[in-house]
Amino acid sequence: MKRKAVLSLGIATVALGLGAIQAQGQSVTFNFADNTADGWVESGFGNSPAASVVSIGGINYVSIIMQGGYQSGSVNSSIVSGAPAASFTAAMAAAFANPAGYQLTYDWYVDTSSPISAGTYLQLGSYANAGSGFYGQTGTPSAYEPQLNGTQLASGGIFFGSVTVPFTAYGTDPNGPETYARLGFILNGDGTGVTVDYTDISITQVVPEPATLAMCGMGLLGGLLALRRRSS
Repeated sequence: MKRKAVLSLGIATVALGLGAIQAQGQSVTFNFADNTADGWVESGFGNSPAASVVSIGGINYVSIIMQGGYQSGSVNSSIVSGAPAASFTAAMAAAFANPAGYQLTYDWYVDTSSPISAGTYLQLGSYANAGSGFYGQTGTPSAYEPQLNGTQLASGGIFFGSVTVPFTAYGTDPNGPETYARLGFILNGDGTGVTVDYTDISITQVVPEPATLAMCGMGLLGGLLALRRRSS
């Protein structure tokens, strides 16, 4: 009985530590399962027009159409809607406060079979913008995000992939904490009519924050000391 009690205490201590890690993290995912754009628009710093949602292989994507030149699509905390609305601002604020602990991930898809004018290049990037005026972008071309050349754009083929961008790529926001945020995708190219589709756009925690690790470590240490006392 004594061993069972000690084991139960150890399990409870570990669970509390892991629970603290989970509770500290913020995350948000846009997968457009409600068949709406959830606030995503085909503009960088405007609130319209709404981006269209398409189904590809049974998966919903939000579409940004390349008009030529430099453009972007975005979502911000004043217009985000649907399931992500409650968690977007919190996840962005956490990422601004601790960029080393957060990342942006997404899936992208480009069908080059019917553009008006494919062009000779298409570079994809992303940016993060806060209410204080802080702005950071990955740049184009980027070490993290894809680009297609003229041969690929004229091939009539389909290109797709998954991207992970550490929030450190946007720099450090010196003005937090933030209560307003904008997340956007950059399209840079010389063609028109090419559509870039995005889904599973997520902001997630990479590693626990130092304070959370310390809390977990203290809990585990306390549990081990209790185990030692009870076993002696």
